Order: sequence, then structure tokens, then C-alpha cells
Amino acid sequence: MNKSAIRAFGIALFLVGASLALAARFDLNIGLPTKASSNTENVEELQQKLEQANKEIALLKGQVKQAPKENTQKTDATETKAKDNHESVDAPAADVATMTLQIYSGIAPYTVAKKLEDGGIIENSVEMELLLANPKYARSLQIGSYEINSSMSLEEIAKLITGKKQ
Repeated sequence: MNKSAIRAFGIALFLVGASLALAARFDLNIGLPTKASSNTENVEELQQKLEQANKEIALLKGQVKQAPKENTQKTDATETKAKDNHESVDAPAADVATMTLQIYSGIAPYTVAKKLEDGGIIENSVEMELLLANPKYARSLQIGSYEINSSMSLEEIAKLITGKKQ
């Protein structure tokens, strides 16, 4: 064998070794045998999680159904006391929370939603975060200072802070 053939063979071995190392490093499947994952185990695990989630949903639905009954009972008790005292029952004035929201360059929708929740403007920051992730509002947060109150809907707040037309 001549010197150039041995050199070419060595370079080829080096390249094959390097490509296998890169494939292993970046978890690329280039036709190498890999650890076979059993799909049945994954399916069973996911089905168990789904069943658990469905049970939690059913439990929460039961709690929601019971909540209006409790509110109705409380309202009936209040009306009864008012009738006994010969007073009229007035609905309590809704407390409207107001805050100034500062939006600066590079602020994330998560941060905006969290500030609104912490300020008592919204009850669930995840809903607001998902709304701001909507393609209609995504990447549209406008830098500035905004007066926001709790009587505004999520949609109204999103339109205000993104500069979209009402």
C-alpha cells in the first residue's frame, strides 16, 4: 500500500468517528441503533394522567355547582334579615381597583400579566398571558404608562396596552 492510500483511509476513519460523535452529542438519528422506547408504556402513562385530569375536572365542576347554591343560601339569609329589620337590601358597591401599569422595552407578556394580577386588576394572570400571546396582540406591547382598572375586560386591557383600535 502506498502512503497516500493509508493517509486517505486514516482521514476517512477520523471523519466517520467525528460524525458519530456529533450525532451522539446532538442526539441525531443517523441510522444507528438506538434505545427502543416502548410506546405502550408511554401510552399507558398518558392515559393515567388523562384519567386523573378528568377526575380533577369532575371534582371542580361539582364544586362550581355547589358554589351558586351556597351563594343563594347566603343571599336568602341576607334578605330575611333585611325584611326583619325593615331595611332594603342594596347590592354592595363593587370595589374597582385602579393601577398605573408601566411597560418598558423588552417586557414579556408573563410579566405584564403578573403585574396586573398582583395589582388586583385581574384574577388569573395565565388568561391574560395567553391573550397577549394571541397572534392579534403578540409582539405588540407599546412602551408607556397606562391607567388600568379592574372594571375593564381582558380584551380592553390588551387593546389598550398594545395600541390596537377599540
